[in-house]
Amino acid sequence: MAISQLRYKFFVIKLLFISCLLLLFIGVSGCSPKDTQPDAEQILASVGSYEITQTHFLNELQRFNARAGYGMNLSPDVMEAVLNQRLNRYVIVEYAMAQEWHNEPDVNHMREMIERKAVMEEFERRFILDRLTIDDNDLRELFYRANTSVRASHLFARNRREADSLFALLQQGHDFSELAASVFQNPELARTGGDLGFFTLDDMDISFEDQAFRMEIGEVSGPVQTSRGFSIIKVTDIVTTPVITETQFANRRNEIAAIARDQKSELAVRNHLRNTIDTFEYDPDLMQRLWEDVRNDPDAYLEFNPELSRLEVRLSPDVAGQTLVTHGDFVFTADDFLREGFFTTFSQRREARNVHDFTAQVKAMAYRAMAMEQARTHPDYNARYVQRTADETFYNYLNQMFDEYLETLVQVTEADIREEYRRNTGLYVEPLQLDMAEIVVTSEAAADQVWEALQSGRNFEDVLRQYTADPAARENMGRLGFIPINQFGMMAPSLVSIQPGEYAGPFQITGARFHIFKCLGRIEPRQLSFEEAIPLVERALRAEAKDQLKIQIIGEAREQFNATVYTDRLLSIPIQL
Repeated sequence: MAISQLRYKFFVIKLLFISCLLLLFIGVSGCSPKDTQPDAEQILASVGSYEITQTHFLNELQRFNARAGYGMNLSPDVMEAVLNQRLNRYVIVEYAMAQEWHNEPDVNHMREMIERKAVMEEFERRFILDRLTIDDNDLRELFYRANTSVRASHLFARNRREADSLFALLQQGHDFSELAASVFQNPELARTGGDLGFFTLDDMDISFEDQAFRMEIGEVSGPVQTSRGFSIIKVTDIVTTPVITETQFANRRNEIAAIARDQKSELAVRNHLRNTIDTFEYDPDLMQRLWEDVRNDPDAYLEFNPELSRLEVRLSPDVAGQTLVTHGDFVFTADDFLREGFFTTFSQRREARNVHDFTAQVKAMAYRAMAMEQARTHPDYNARYVQRTADETFYNYLNQMFDEYLETLVQVTEADIREEYRRNTGLYVEPLQLDMAEIVVTSEAAADQVWEALQSGRNFEDVLRQYTADPAARENMGRLGFIPINQFGMMAPSLVSIQPGEYAGPFQITGARFHIFKCLGRIEPRQLSFEEAIPLVERALRAEAKDQLKIQIIGEAREQFNATVYTDRLLSIPIQL
């Protein structure tokens, strides 16, 4: 069975997931090939060509302890379980290599995508992030934002040309709300003049948020580039917590510092990209001819063949081999475009709907090629570090492939389902379901005001219209529909007895988001019939069978690849977390 047929349809989703995982593994790889292992490192476990050292294990143990809330008793059994869990990850890698999965064309392409991403991360670190500083003023500014809610409207445009046209209309005196009505297909955004409701720190795209928090009520920004396109922002209200104490600042300092690092890094990377691209030199006529070649051969531009190494777009003689973009000594040619286009995702390539979008896309490819060249030629470029970073992410990808492979091996028959239902009928119950509506606000003070208004008898819909931070909620009056009680998480115990017409809250679920619920109806728990329970029973049986199969295959692979845990060395480690 070809593994590429099992999971390649999820290629783009996985690439995004792996790009995020790359950040997790930078500098904290959990295993080292034997031929690169420092002599002074004590080896705690090994399998095939991989070894887990004391340093790597302690890093993993630190992460495990943090996930457990620093409350675990790190007994010998726990330590050995953590080490074995990490070791099994490399057992699966050895298994995947033995199955030749890594030699399949699409997997090779994924590996190269991962390696290129690792080089880009190195470029950002060397040329952008190493120069960042975060001082007390930065933290205090973000703490102010964390205690402030901004309400804004916006006009959205897909590209800079459309955004500039909208901004020109505003400067000519056109009404913001009327332009919103013409821009948005969403009826609520069109009706409300592009109103986004209230938001606070870390709620919005970072570029949008940073611009909005620098504005006054009534002020309108120029076009702001976000991850989705361009927005022209109009601030309509600002609400700040009246008293902010030094104690409150001290209590949240570490949290704010982490957000500050993330936001400053993201802004710096975006600004470097934008400012560099703005200085690129190119011939618009040549870009137009290249765009025409792409439009004449759209399948070659949009389709993906992992067995190739470049796009197969047929370029006209006056385009092939030409220089598309220059920046100082850097040159980006039409041949480079075919190569970089091959490593641009399908979802990104299909966004090129006109020559302006396409030109921006080619410039982004050129920036990526230039950045990787600069990273690799930097005098302090650490090729081994970058490769190990990419390897760790690729190993995670192979583990995902293994998980999907197990899914294809599991077989559950109708007889299995009937027998499981007969033996454990009482387990297959439809839980309590609540029909709920919610009001979401971005400060504790606003949550208290909402609660007091509701308790005083004010109409729920009127309160929602006045306070909600979610503009889409006005369209359906915050109604969430029926939701199983177990999906309310830590709120479930407080909601299990709620009756229609009653309120619950405020609940602070994430960050500065507070939720107040109104119960609109309930459906009591009931026993499911066999026909109703079939999906649940099958899912349970498949999960159980998959776990058993995983244990079996990993056990066999551990023996095949000589997996070894040096328990005496493990137990001799002084633990200081």
